Amino acid sequence: MKRFIVYILICSVLILGGCAYQMVLIAPVEEYSDTRLLMDTVCTVRAGGKNPKAAVDAAFARIEEIANKVDYYSDSSEVTAINKAKANRAVSVSEDVFFIIEEAQKISEKTEGAFDITIAPLKDLWNIQQGGPNPPKEEDIKEAQKKVNYKNIILGRENKTVTLTEDNVKIDLGGAAKGYAADCAIDTLKEIGIAYALVDLGGNIYATGKNPSRPDGKWLVGIQKPFAEGSECAETVLIDEGAVVTAGTYQRYFISEDKVYHHIIDSKTGYPSNSGVESATIVGETALVADCLSTACVVLGEEKGKELAEAFGVELIIAEK
Repeated sequence: MKRFIVYILICSVLILGGCAYQMVLIAPVEEYSDTRLLMDTVCTVRAGGKNPKAAVDAAFARIEEIANKVDYYSDSSEVTAINKAKANRAVSVSEDVFFIIEEAQKISEKTEGAFDITIAPLKDLWNIQQGGPNPPKEEDIKEAQKKVNYKNIILGRENKTVTLTEDNVKIDLGGAAKGYAADCAIDTLKEIGIAYALVDLGGNIYATGKNPSRPDGKWLVGIQKPFAEGSECAETVLIDEGAVVTAGTYQRYFISEDKVYHHIIDSKTGYPSNSGVESATIVGETALVADCLSTACVVLGEEKGKELAEAFGVELIIAEK
């Protein structure tokens, strides 16, 4: 899973009229914001409009529903049911989990495995979440690599089933599920009729409606500078509506013998990616696609990442140290 700090820059609005400042008065809109810990990250939902608290609560309920289905470490999640199944045994899943896997598979094919939800055996071996302290043995890496291949997943669209074609293959939806949850939270808020909203799921940003803090109604999102101390921004992006999702090597890693080992694993080498890209941000229409593509771009590097972004019709921003 990815955890990144994305800063929302809010500007006050004053219009210069004659020799004095004149405040622009706008009919007040009720606003509500809440922050909770879900999907292994800090999640914030801000919304304005009629009864915004109920809307924010509904958005969080939807996020939590998805989180419970995709939790890699929960014995009761659908992902765990898939991972515990024997080879060639179909597992029935919800519409949510099926959709995430189906979209992830499409991106895996387009990226030739640079993004791959079957990366779980390598992820477990490296155990970056626990901070090392040392890289695994070469022979163990090669053994784990044998279990990583997105082509080992067969989807049954009619009955919404997932089948793994070999034993010991495991999936991890951490690189896609937060994006999907952000999309669903926004859908929930729109269905309720909220005027504007901002969803931040630990680096998965989705904004909709007109930002009341700016005269142009746009949203200004800051992208953290990789490995910078504090809250230094490398770049900013201004959007009307849509997703801004960042994947980076600088939030989860350990250091062994003066070398940094981060959590974004390249399935072709079995090691943390070494493409020269420390931070890749995708700006697009859906957070799910942006989530998957941002990880793929870190693995692929800047040149191939730009080709991938162009193919999907999204914007790629590479943040430098």
